[in-house]
Amino acid sequence: MKRLLNRIARFFGYEIRKIEPPIPPAVVRLLDSAEAGSKFDVDVGMSRLEPVPDGKLDIGPLEDSGRAVQNWIVEGWRFIPHSYAIVNQWQLLALSRRRNLALKVTDVPFFRLRWQMQEGLFEQHSEQVLRSFETARPEESADITLRVFFPFDFSPSRSPLTAVFGTSESQVIQRPQLADFRAYDQLKHTPPPMNVRAITPSRWSAEGFYKAGFKTEQVLVIPHGVDVGLFRPMPSLRGYIRSKVPVEDENFVFLSIGAMTGNKGMTLLLRAFTEVCRKFPHARLLLKGMDPLYNSKNFLLKSIQKIPTGDQQFVLDKITYIGNSFSHKKMAMLYQAADCYVSPYRAEGFNMPVLEAAASGLPIICTAGGATDDFVTDMFARKIEAKKHIIRVEDQDLSQLEPSVEHLITLMASAIEDNSWRSQAAEAGPLHVGANYTWDRVVDMLVRKLSN
Repeated sequence: MKRLLNRIARFFGYEIRKIEPPIPPAVVRLLDSAEAGSKFDVDVGMSRLEPVPDGKLDIGPLEDSGRAVQNWIVEGWRFIPHSYAIVNQWQLLALSRRRNLALKVTDVPFFRLRWQMQEGLFEQHSEQVLRSFETARPEESADITLRVFFPFDFSPSRSPLTAVFGTSESQVIQRPQLADFRAYDQLKHTPPPMNVRAITPSRWSAEGFYKAGFKTEQVLVIPHGVDVGLFRPMPSLRGYIRSKVPVEDENFVFLSIGAMTGNKGMTLLLRAFTEVCRKFPHARLLLKGMDPLYNSKNFLLKSIQKIPTGDQQFVLDKITYIGNSFSHKKMAMLYQAADCYVSPYRAEGFNMPVLEAAASGLPIICTAGGATDDFVTDMFARKIEAKKHIIRVEDQDLSQLEPSVEHLITLMASAIEDNSWRSQAAEAGPLHVGANYTWDRVVDMLVRKLSN
């Protein structure tokens, strides 16, 4: 009957659609205030900062002065706040500090036409460095070609070794992750040549490349890093930033950053936060999306609509959403507004905001069993119990974690109540990240593994 009615309607030029219910006023207010929290002035804030303690800056690893100079061509994205571009640019800055590397770059078109280059994401000096690299000619080769863009291109370059950065959130390389059907079919039936390497940031993500036919020695697990001179505890900024978000001094603020897509677990977070607010009315949730790239506002709206209507007014007045793009310096300041970082993700290739939050001194609540297991410790992170599920899509089995909402509620409540754990995390997180995950250390690992 439905099909018949639709055919009749189309014949007369009409279309039958389900009428969506009106959006509640509280939701409209939240999404219309997407620029909230973006008004704090970076220069004013940074003028209040204490100097960076000695030993906290990336100064670069010791290099083998006898090693011959290597030539690299890096193909990828620059000057856009996509995670792949962010990784590429931090790596380029660290690579530029190495005396035994000669770099050239190739800018690759963005994945979506509507994406636009943005200035000011990095500090002025860093942007000058990023703009100073010589562009590689199309016919040019080097010792190593490194690709950091999407969709993936596993075809050999003109260089003897080609390294391709990529993430596999679902532990499977899917059709949309490759440029065309031919490349996808070839990968399904023919293992990649041995002069091609896959670089991925976690053991969870590496599984997707093994399943795609890469040999163990072809997959290099290289974590992401953090600029610990930028992302660090800044207690002198806390009051200023919170006054601009705004949140009151007595509020307890949970922070979560991401595209607001389903794999980030926003529906789970909103359900848990609703329950936490019943016991702790001073709890607040600060959400940072990325509307210029992903239209995060619409993804968040879908998650909000899954909250029972009777609870929406109650909980949405306690949520602040920021959707516009921030510079890295402004992002570092935003972490200072929070008391705890929470990420009940279902699937991630790495989850860089968790690492940045830890470097900033925030206690962490994140999903157990996923990519973050590689780099968080019990000293500053508590893990949400989760079950792994396999979802069949076409001819592939996609992996996904399903965090326990009940356990998430418990952990969020304990974060509010456990002052000693928060104090411990404020010290342990920055020490752990500074000792293991600076960009210079990460890039040193990248260079050594590719050079071998």
